[in-house]
Amino acid sequence: GDEGGGGSNNALGVGGVLGGEISVPTPNAPNNRGLMPSIPIGGFVGGGGAAGTLSTFSLNPRGASAPPAGGPARIDLPAPAIPLQRELSAAKPRKAVFGPGLGRAVNAPASSSGGESSSGGGGSDTSANETPPDAVLDRVQFLINNLSMSNVEHKSHDLREMLERKYFGWLGNYLVVKRISTQPNFHSLYLSFLDNLGVDYGRGLVEAILASVYVNVGKLLRSQKITTSTSERSLLKNLGSWLGQITLARNRPILQIMLDCKELLFQGYETGMLIAVTPFVAKILEGAKNSSVFRPPNPWLMGLLSVFRALYDVDDLKMNIKFEVEVLCKNLGLKLEDIPISPNADLSRRVPPVKEKNPDFNLKSQTSSSSAGGGSVNGAATTPSKAGQGLAVQAAGSVLSSPENKSSAASTGGDSVKSDGVQTSSGDGEQQQQTVIPNLAAYVNVNPNLTQLFHQVQGGPLASNVTSELLKRSVPIAVDRAIREIIQPVVERSVSIACITTKAIVTKDFAMEGDEMKMRKASQLMVANLAGSLALVTCREPLHTSISQHLRQLLLSAINNGGSATSSSGSVSSSGGGATPAVQLQDPEKSALDQCVAICSTENLELGCMLIEKAATEKAVRDMEEALGPALAIRKNSREQKGQPYYDMSIFHNESAGGQPQRYPKELPDPLRPKPGGLRPEQLLVYDAFQRIPRQPTAPPPASAQQGGSAEGGQLSDGGSSGMDPLDGQPRSGGDNGSGMVGSSAGQQQQLNLNAINAIALKLDSSVTTLLNTAGPRAQEISLAMIPPEHEIKQLIAAVPRVVASPMANVNDDASTPRQLSATETDSVLSFSQGIFKRLYEVNLSERLRLEALISLLEMLNGICPQLGRDMGTWATYAPTKTDGQRKLHRAVLLLLVRSDLIRIADLDAYLAKNADEGRDQIWLEFLILFVRTAVLENIAGPTKMPKMVSVVRLIAEERGPMGRDINPAFKKAAARLLEELRGSVDNSSGDSSRGGCRGGEDGGQQQQGGQAAAHNTSQQQPQPPTYEESSSMSPASLKHLADASLVIAETSRGFASADPPNAKQLVTEILVVWLRVQNDAAANDKIMAQFLQRLQVQFGVGSNDDRTERFLRLTAEVVVESCGAAKVQQQQDTSLGARPALNYQAVDGCARLLTCLVRYMNAGGSAEQVSQQRLALLNKVLGVVTRSLVTSYEKAQRGGVSWDQRPWFRLLLDLVCELNLPNPALDPIKGGIVSVFGSAFHVVQPLVVPGFSFAWLELISHRMFLSNLLLTKDQKGWGIMHQLLIDLFLFLEPHLRKVELTEAIKNYYDGALRVLLMLVHDFPTFLAAYHLSFCNVIPENCVQLRNLILSAIPKGIPLHDPISRNFKIDQLPEITQSPLILSNVVAPLVFFKNELDGYLRNQHPADFLNDMVAHLRKEGKEELDAPKVNSLVLYVGMQGLARLQQNDGQIASSLGRSPEMEVFQKLMELDDRGRYVSLNAIANQLRYPSSHTHYFSCVTLYLFNETKCDEGVKEQITRVLLERLITQRPHPWGLLITFIELIKNAKYQFWSHPFTRCATEIEKVFENVARSCMLPTAMRGVAATGDGDQQ
Repeated sequence: GDEGGGGSNNALGVGGVLGGEISVPTPNAPNNRGLMPSIPIGGFVGGGGAAGTLSTFSLNPRGASAPPAGGPARIDLPAPAIPLQRELSAAKPRKAVFGPGLGRAVNAPASSSGGESSSGGGGSDTSANETPPDAVLDRVQFLINNLSMSNVEHKSHDLREMLERKYFGWLGNYLVVKRISTQPNFHSLYLSFLDNLGVDYGRGLVEAILASVYVNVGKLLRSQKITTSTSERSLLKNLGSWLGQITLARNRPILQIMLDCKELLFQGYETGMLIAVTPFVAKILEGAKNSSVFRPPNPWLMGLLSVFRALYDVDDLKMNIKFEVEVLCKNLGLKLEDIPISPNADLSRRVPPVKEKNPDFNLKSQTSSSSAGGGSVNGAATTPSKAGQGLAVQAAGSVLSSPENKSSAASTGGDSVKSDGVQTSSGDGEQQQQTVIPNLAAYVNVNPNLTQLFHQVQGGPLASNVTSELLKRSVPIAVDRAIREIIQPVVERSVSIACITTKAIVTKDFAMEGDEMKMRKASQLMVANLAGSLALVTCREPLHTSISQHLRQLLLSAINNGGSATSSSGSVSSSGGGATPAVQLQDPEKSALDQCVAICSTENLELGCMLIEKAATEKAVRDMEEALGPALAIRKNSREQKGQPYYDMSIFHNESAGGQPQRYPKELPDPLRPKPGGLRPEQLLVYDAFQRIPRQPTAPPPASAQQGGSAEGGQLSDGGSSGMDPLDGQPRSGGDNGSGMVGSSAGQQQQLNLNAINAIALKLDSSVTTLLNTAGPRAQEISLAMIPPEHEIKQLIAAVPRVVASPMANVNDDASTPRQLSATETDSVLSFSQGIFKRLYEVNLSERLRLEALISLLEMLNGICPQLGRDMGTWATYAPTKTDGQRKLHRAVLLLLVRSDLIRIADLDAYLAKNADEGRDQIWLEFLILFVRTAVLENIAGPTKMPKMVSVVRLIAEERGPMGRDINPAFKKAAARLLEELRGSVDNSSGDSSRGGCRGGEDGGQQQQGGQAAAHNTSQQQPQPPTYEESSSMSPASLKHLADASLVIAETSRGFASADPPNAKQLVTEILVVWLRVQNDAAANDKIMAQFLQRLQVQFGVGSNDDRTERFLRLTAEVVVESCGAAKVQQQQDTSLGARPALNYQAVDGCARLLTCLVRYMNAGGSAEQVSQQRLALLNKVLGVVTRSLVTSYEKAQRGGVSWDQRPWFRLLLDLVCELNLPNPALDPIKGGIVSVFGSAFHVVQPLVVPGFSFAWLELISHRMFLSNLLLTKDQKGWGIMHQLLIDLFLFLEPHLRKVELTEAIKNYYDGALRVLLMLVHDFPTFLAAYHLSFCNVIPENCVQLRNLILSAIPKGIPLHDPISRNFKIDQLPEITQSPLILSNVVAPLVFFKNELDGYLRNQHPADFLNDMVAHLRKEGKEELDAPKVNSLVLYVGMQGLARLQQNDGQIASSLGRSPEMEVFQKLMELDDRGRYVSLNAIANQLRYPSSHTHYFSCVTLYLFNETKCDEGVKEQITRVLLERLITQRPHPWGLLITFIELIKNAKYQFWSHPFTRCATEIEKVFENVARSCMLPTAMRGVAATGDGDQQ
């Protein structure tokens, strides 16, 4: 346009840069008709343009000449939508403010409608939207509640009919607030629902939803709690996900005028709101992955990703924020390092954030250097918290300091300690990674064998970059950083609690004590012990996690930097932590890295705990000295100045000096009240015990150990035994057992340990969170029933009854009987339980595991306090039920409470029926219907237990209620359907009432025996099935020998036990108690443990005397198993009905550790080979004694008619397997011998000998630490043992698998055996293939799939050729000339007639051999063929036939006809149907992978089919044997496929012309389906058309 006119040039506006004139739109100004007047700025002038055009401004100052001809006379600037205040005020210092310039969504008031279209309707304020009538509202809500992918089209049609467009504002707000923001898993469902509404009708609803989304996003971003409330951030994240799916995913932009995402990130960075903004924007951009417009290199998208990349590189940014960026890049298919950082994303132009107390940052602990020395860690810190941490680090470092450490951090010489703990040397220019804690690297343990984990992952970056040297550099730094990260809060908290407790108790106890030295010593001992113990239990878990995180960051940084753990500046990486590796690791590499990190962190955990414990102890002593300073000074002054002891009489006054009631009431027990003269010597022992007695194990020792234990803590004997041997039964003198302390502590033990219950609840919540986070997307599928009893969650729940103190005055009292709580204790339990109950309604409904864990905790508390169950129903009436989500959660909680018997179903029946009000309250009516249906379907309660609720349902279904026909049709239909379901369950209600009363046995063996007993009881009424002996391939004599083996072993063990001294068991118990203490306090100190074992050998003869060794091992096994049984009895009556009580395995684990150390440290002198043999001999003795004790325990339980628990024995053997197969220099040379000894022990306790141990036995033989090590032994020495164990497994299963119906226990056992075979097929196929004959001998004929698994095993290195290809010729394959490896004993079943068989195969003599051969193949004394003999005969004859053909260099197909081997096969075809079937199965067992055997027996099968022209039955049976192996699930043996394909394709056999292929329609379809799966489609069409195929 002309100068001063309203031009339309769309040129770039640069007025803000050049200082020109900017036109601002003022559409509401009078008399301008929408024109845009000019505003002179800096001497420039410009004209206005018409509304809707682009205003212009001139670059010429007033009075200047016109521009040159042809040059630009003006540049047009678009009218800005947002005032350009930033550019105009750039010179002013700007403060970080969140909100301005972010768009209408954030800046609009809460009541504004917002949106991109006026049709969007109002925002989240429901008063601004027109609400439909109640009837329509209820119908719409009911429709949304029942929406699913299967009915979305139907429901959308219903909504168009019932809701007018004017109510879209209400519906949009309802969907956003109630559904979209809280149910991210159903976003795809709601999008599909909107799509099915149609363009005309659904567009308005989409706009209303979008407007409501913007309004609610603004509300959340303006919320004061958005950075602290996890629930609000979750809502915002869900809205971001929806916003991205409804806009970007549909190629619809998010206008800057509504929401400026880039500015949102910038302002979030400045104001500390990245923790909320980053997940929100990232979820929005995830919608771009399904877009065709907003994909890279879209400028808008790349601009936002550039900001994300810049934020990712910010130092100290929290890992969860970085993780959101990583996930976004992964979803978009981008690599973070490939995203360029544009100039517009430069964070240096923004206001830098204040990182102190900023939720977006994790500030690393920093220590300031002293001015005198460059590397001192003792300098003053900048803040009090830093100072406290510096003192803690200094105290921790003092533990490891030594005079020989010349490179400590405190030395001078120009070194400087950086804030991240990496010390760089300025003297030699070489990087030196040092730790702030001096001399830490000398004590850190790094296993040199860890690099083997990375060498197994060949070709990856781990093997080349992660070396032993790198681990030795990185692990100390990780431990150092982890300690400094958590030491300050742990020490402060522990010291504070310990000082408060100690001061209160010591002040009371020493009120009448005038000697300040006694008071000082007692306080120091007590506070040091308490602070150290508190710090230890507090720091263990976070320290383990922190070490893992820091070590993983260091190793990933090293991979990126090519093996250097640090960059040139000494930091972890230039990006402030380097959490994201540039090198992408594969799953095996990630697994190896995780294993390495876990091992290193676990091995050095005790070191870190020791340092923190030491720091806490020293600080507690200093603080305690300061806290008791006045009291100590008063006593000293009174003694020195007045000459008399000081007595603090204030504790006996009714009121203290301040007018407050006295702290210690008169009701204080007499042993605990201070008395003149101070504490007596026996009372001072309580304080002395803090120093002399080590920390006790976390679980109490066995009852027998408590009765017979001594007071000496970590010593086996104190020299007072005078050489007397406890294993020989001689008495031993003991010192003071601390009985004087019982009276002083009995009052404390009587109190309810509510703090321990609270700690259990906190730990339980943490464990559940960890498990759910690990499960990821499948977290909502996890339930409490899926968790094994040994898991930490169930162990914590089971520990609740144990922490409630039982009467302890007499150690012989039954501790399993819960005592009666006092009124005060009852109130405490009810108050605590009420907090747990409130927590139930704060849990997300998708976290089912957390709900069930909290309910189980309440169930345990109900066993302690019966009043809880009576109050629970009242609490439930006050539960929040205002929203749909709250009602769903309330319904789930009520169902769990009813199932746990915490609420009486009768009370709940009346309550819900009353709330429904005979259908008047439709919200509670819907709640009632869903509750009844769920309760019945999940067998929680039958309809007979809910008569009032069922009555309400019946009124609604029959329209007999007060509402009559006005009831909602949807409710009527749902009620009628529910009544039909209830009628089907009424007949089974009696079974429902007793669903928990018929409990299974403790193990699979008992279930099996129960099934046998039931079969025996009904055997007189039904036809006799085959007996157990008849169903087994073993002889009755062999079965009886195995069944009687347990009796023989038990008798032998009883013979050993008869020679035991009277007190031997008690003394062994004492030894075990001391060992548990030693292990708990010095688990990582090999020197102390070696000293204990040496004393055990010298004083008690363990390892040197066979009789004493046997006695010690046997009694040890009995004691630890009995300790588990005692814990089980204690929990049984506190455990819910039908649940198995958890066991305390601490004693078992300690026993396994002791036995492992005995084997590992066994050394009676001699060469290395002799020492190895000594260790193997001791291990053989250990396992022999353990297995004998196991069998004896089982036999004793069987004779006594009591249940036998296999779990303690399983745990003991499993611990031994794991401990002795770990990498260890002492045991590595005999690793093959170790697994062989274990295999022999497992053979002794096979399922046929100990049926009750069958499930544990299967778990042991398939464990990775045993099976893989056994099969990987040198020269295949372990194959024979594994072969025998699998034979044991199949022999046990064989009789059961021959039955048509299996018990539930046998089904589960069969599934386990199937999984073991699948693993062997995948990892060790050569082993299975080599022993296929003996395995098939013990697998019943009806187990086709099991047999197919074994026959499908293909040795590694043998290729499989496609039998369906057109050019396939089996006789041209190179593999058919190679004979397979056969390790089974083929000739053993043929020993009685092998000579005659060999003579007949050589010269067909004797001539009548074939007639006599059949008699040799029958079972002894029976007419039935012996399948193992037939299997061996077929394979042996085939091997001889192949040898003959190879000598004569003849073709198999042309040489079969007149060979003596074929005559043997044809003789087998003359048997009866059963005999033929067994023989054909034996032939089919050799149709395996490509080999000479497969080719030979394939030709034999085809020859028999073709040559038996007169006998159609033979052909039909051949077809049956092949077909029944092909119609099962894969895998199918390769040789079986090629034989069947040749049979149906080759016209010579005329397969389709035989009548048995078309005798019935079903049979014909089966043949066609199998043929279709085995052949090419074109070939199948030709066969179907002509009935045969081309001859190959």
